[in-house]
Amino acid sequence: MLFSEKFDIKLTGKEEWFDPLLHQDTLLFIDPFSVFKSKEKLFKNSYSEMMSFFQLVFELIAHAGNSKKHLSYRKAENILIFPEVNSICLGYSHTRDGSGTGAKWAKKLADNIKTIISNGITDISHFEELGIFCEGIGPDRLSDITANLLKPQLIRYTQNICEQHNVPMKKIQMQNAYFDYKYRQWCSETLYLPVNPYKKDSPILLVPQDFLNVLPEINTDDFASTIQLSERLRNDINYEIDKNLNKETISQIALENYHLVKEYIDIVEKRKSINFNKLMKITLRYKWYELSKDIVDNSSFTFDNVPNDETFYSKIYDFVNYYKDFIELHSGYKLLWNDSRTNPRNEEDVQLLFKGILDEHCKANDIDLTREVNQGKGPVDFRFSHGYSNRILLEVKLAKNTKFWNGLEKQLPEYMKVDSCKKGIFLVIVYSEKDVQRIKDIKKICLDVCELHDVDIKIVSVDARPDNKMSASKL
Repeated sequence: MLFSEKFDIKLTGKEEWFDPLLHQDTLLFIDPFSVFKSKEKLFKNSYSEMMSFFQLVFELIAHAGNSKKHLSYRKAENILIFPEVNSICLGYSHTRDGSGTGAKWAKKLADNIKTIISNGITDISHFEELGIFCEGIGPDRLSDITANLLKPQLIRYTQNICEQHNVPMKKIQMQNAYFDYKYRQWCSETLYLPVNPYKKDSPILLVPQDFLNVLPEINTDDFASTIQLSERLRNDINYEIDKNLNKETISQIALENYHLVKEYIDIVEKRKSINFNKLMKITLRYKWYELSKDIVDNSSFTFDNVPNDETFYSKIYDFVNYYKDFIELHSGYKLLWNDSRTNPRNEEDVQLLFKGILDEHCKANDIDLTREVNQGKGPVDFRFSHGYSNRILLEVKLAKNTKFWNGLEKQLPEYMKVDSCKKGIFLVIVYSEKDVQRIKDIKKICLDVCELHDVDIKIVSVDARPDNKMSASKL
């Protein structure tokens, strides 16, 4: 459910704030660089304030010298703990509580900053540079850091919007509400905010749309490709280096050649930011909800009773074929491509659309559809369950994926074994004739896998090719 749906807000389409899904997190992130470029009055000086925080951290760690037991160093570790800001309803978390950047990660970050300082880098122009220098700082970490440091502004921003739309607010405790520079500590505060019934009535914080991105503008891969590291290092700096650089190697190069980072930052600062509407054309990470609702409203699936596990398996199989028919016969394939039909959607988008279409039907029939259930050896894409004994695991793979066969031959059977589940479905998305040829032996291979592991796996292949669909006008 969207924030606007829950609080009965009639949107005009001109809103500059992000309307979050309350029942599950959206896989988008607050990009610090977008905050840096923001012209929103309330956030005008917020980036410089965030940089002041990291300047303080650098000073504390530098003051400690090489001693991790020094009081200044310990203080830096303590203030580098950034709990996940669940209230913004963004990020990778598949639980409703999230993990955030705890004490262990704070120690790692402090140690990385210590290494940066030892390489002669005493300050940085954008704290996202830490994502280049340090391993483990991905979009979710940067988003957590940014959201914590922006809390005072986000609180005021949310309150303004709620007052404008008469959204009820409750008195509630906010963790890390602000950072006290005098005492150098994070402080909680009790204040009025809207609450999320899907997250145990925890507070909701709204975020400007233009703060959001799929990846941070400043990131390791972009640094490597923009500066063309492999070629530059061989030609300019005389490095012997493989063209396939891993993150650890890039981080070390960045530390030893900070002038390259400065050059990269200068390039990124001159780029035009991507606006929210263009971002939504690139990914279904948010639009899947609206699209799924329209599809379900116009086409329903009748589930009926589920007397036993065989019937349940048969019904889920039919259910998955309902998704297949929508893609192949009702122009659903268009949603699995970009607007110009030149780039197919990735696995994440395919899975979100799949879940969105099936989710409401599952709820109506008392079936639990869970995405990315951790089986101990990694997460299976989906699990359908009805009671304790009726469980079916489903794995989604793009035929073009380099690890495609691993999904069928190893991953799904292993997940089924761990879950004590004998029945599974392998959903394949085909985007090209090359994909068709790649999976031509899939039924035989599936039979071999089932015999080897004593399981029952059904294959559902979805043809999402755009060039073999006949227009309705030509039928």
